[in-house]
Amino acid sequence: MRPIISLRVRALISLGIVLVALAAYSPALASGPKRTSPVASTPIRETWAEPQLTYGGCGGVDAPVVRADYEQDVVERVNAERLAAGLGPLKRVDPLNRSARYHATDMGQESYFEHDTYDWNGSRYQYTCSTWDRIGAYYTGAAALAENIAAGQGSPEAVMNTWMNSAGHRNNILSPDVWEIGVGYYEGSGYYYRYWVQNFGRRWDVYPVVINREARSTDSMLVSLSIYGTWSEMRLRNDGGAWGAWQPFQSNIAWTLGQGVGDHTVTIELRQGSRTATSSDSIYLTTSPPVATATPPPTRTPTPTRTRDPHAPTPGPMTPRVWLPLAKKS
Repeated sequence: MRPIISLRVRALISLGIVLVALAAYSPALASGPKRTSPVASTPIRETWAEPQLTYGGCGGVDAPVVRADYEQDVVERVNAERLAAGLGPLKRVDPLNRSARYHATDMGQESYFEHDTYDWNGSRYQYTCSTWDRIGAYYTGAAALAENIAAGQGSPEAVMNTWMNSAGHRNNILSPDVWEIGVGYYEGSGYYYRYWVQNFGRRWDVYPVVINREARSTDSMLVSLSIYGTWSEMRLRNDGGAWGAWQPFQSNIAWTLGQGVGDHTVTIELRQGSRTATSSDSIYLTTSPPVATATPPPTRTPTPTRTRDPHAPTPGPMTPRVWLPLAKKS
């Protein structure tokens, strides 16, 4: 029996009734991805119109980005929850973004709600592949995987509240066994109209560094770095510049970005004995302080020297000036 929680609830909002759905996969993360067999029952499929096949097979293609801001917002909310729980931030990585986005789009366009992938053959849904096979089409070398899905919620705040109020989903978000995340969002079709997917993972021999808890941008050159793994030493550099000196490893440090508005990348090299690893992360700097320049002191015009005539008489003492009122005439 696969460890999956699935439920459907109705949420009443001021503009009407919105259908929402929720499900989570939480395998034994530390033992690596779990391979599952097809489920006996068919997926949830309540439709107003017959679904149209858009994607076929088990992922491997890139779905379009519908709301990049929604996806990033979910990542930042996840890391805020992890910070409150005393956990390190998750690094957002493209392979998990692509896997999550594909599944959100596939569920919406073919109007089903399940972790596994299904194709509509014109009369029924046909099982295509498991969750882990689909994620593995994008994200290779996994040591741990997990997935949350939801449908119907209208905002990142709403979907995160839904997930955090469900034990299985909350456990995935706050798992210490995953270090990376991807988020996919789709809207525009399907019974629930909006579909959300979180994919979590950790890869063998990949040790992420995360700037400012994976914020999209910063207005300060001073940032925080979170670094995964157990190491003895590390060294860092900005934007492909010269390496700094080797220093004792720390999992959390403050760091100063390079100057200039735009994307900045911090690269870190880690070592312990003969074992080494390199990782990097980037962030957009929105402002940059002006470069200080030295201002020369003002030029002073020398005062001309007055030469005394040696034949002139030596002046006597200066008579003091006194103002006295005149006596009043009678």
